[in-house]
Amino acid sequence: MKVSITLKVVSVYTVIAIGSLILAGYLTNQGIHNYVITTTQTSLIREGSRIIDSYELYGNLISSQKDSRRIIPPPDLHIVEKNIPHEYVVVASDGKVLWNNFVPSDLHLLSKIQVVVTRALAGKIATGLYPQQNPIFVFVAIPFTYVQTVPINSLQSHIPPRLFMQNPPVVEHKATKVVALFARVSDLQRIASQIGLAVEQGLLASTLITILVGAFMMKRLMRPAGILKKAMSQVQKRNFSPVHTVHTGDEWEDISLVFTDMVQSLQSYDEAQKRFLQNASHELKTPLMAIRGYAEGLRDGVFSGSESARILDIVVQESVRMKKLVDELIYLSKLETLEEIYDLAPASFQNVIRLTIELLAPLAKQCQVKVLWQQEMTDLFLNIDMEKMEQALINIIGNAIRHAKSCVVIASSYEDFVYLTIEDDGEGFQDDDAACVFERFFHGAKGDTGLGLPIARAIIEKHHGTIIADNGTMGGARFQVRLPRLAGE
Repeated sequence: MKVSITLKVVSVYTVIAIGSLILAGYLTNQGIHNYVITTTQTSLIREGSRIIDSYELYGNLISSQKDSRRIIPPPDLHIVEKNIPHEYVVVASDGKVLWNNFVPSDLHLLSKIQVVVTRALAGKIATGLYPQQNPIFVFVAIPFTYVQTVPINSLQSHIPPRLFMQNPPVVEHKATKVVALFARVSDLQRIASQIGLAVEQGLLASTLITILVGAFMMKRLMRPAGILKKAMSQVQKRNFSPVHTVHTGDEWEDISLVFTDMVQSLQSYDEAQKRFLQNASHELKTPLMAIRGYAEGLRDGVFSGSESARILDIVVQESVRMKKLVDELIYLSKLETLEEIYDLAPASFQNVIRLTIELLAPLAKQCQVKVLWQQEMTDLFLNIDMEKMEQALINIIGNAIRHAKSCVVIASSYEDFVYLTIEDDGEGFQDDDAACVFERFFHGAKGDTGLGLPIARAIIEKHHGTIIADNGTMGGARFQVRLPRLAGE
């Protein structure tokens, strides 16, 4: 089953969004829980300081729980805009409870208060959960030391009271106590749950909005894909009509421009193939018709014995011409499609030009054309297939010789690339001939098969070079070849 890219991306996006929501919810809940506990402990420490101040004033005067509640009314803690009750206890260093505001039903929970006292006396402030097993409270235990004035007999209990006067003397005594404050875990969990629920609702709403916006944006982003798909369907049907360019200012526009160039190239290639078939059929039809006509004439006795030999010579010539045409077509096809037929190796480019001129010397003499070579002093080596490059230059320079009036000038130079210019003093190109000269079967009045220059271009392009044709300063045609230099040259 085919699934659209939009659905795939939206599905993945949704899974990521939901996963992020779950992770964010979990981390947020943990953060809220820790925040509520930390805030509660800070509030308990502040409240503990108030109780310590009160105890230092009234501790030696008040001993009953009822009186202590009257002196220190325990206000509710204000935690994250919520009020929660708390309980406290003042304990001596030996674990004896001095003050507390616990409700009677919770007094049994103070059985393990000594653990809290011990932790507080070991440091400055102790915090944690109480009791450790199945905790009910979050606690803060604050140790404090104050000086109080007490009768000496309360400190020297081993001395008989009769040894003292009726009003025994008093002394200052340092006492260490611990005030422990408690807030119920259930109250804190309730507050954390309320905050967490509000945060989760916000996260859920934002995730849904994000998914909807993402789906809408994805649909808009994938709209150019639909346009390009429709255009590709037209090209599949060999409809190379102009393609609508997508203007999005991003990669889709780049793809659209590349696709438009590709369609234009396909259209040019298709037109070239049609012209090739037309030209090939015409070029092959001409010798075939001649061979057929003369063969039928010989069969029907139209030609006499003396003419028969001449007619057979014409048939042989046309057969050779047709064979040459087919051979060049096959050779051009191989040049354009097969990489393995090229045997590239470093070779002297000057030597290739020299050999080409020597091979074309008979043709130049026959046409009464001088070939002048303006060469650089430095001999350059290129990574080329020497045999095929020689064939390419033979086709180009031979074409120039056939169309020249008296002179062909060859100039070679080099900079970042190696340049070769071949110019003749003939009539030059007419109208748009320069743009069509490398097409198959295109040839002028003095041309042969119309495949020489296409073969030359195929060879040069396989060597990563370029060739262009135009009219030169001598009045005739000019061919300019550019080839890459050998690395290190």
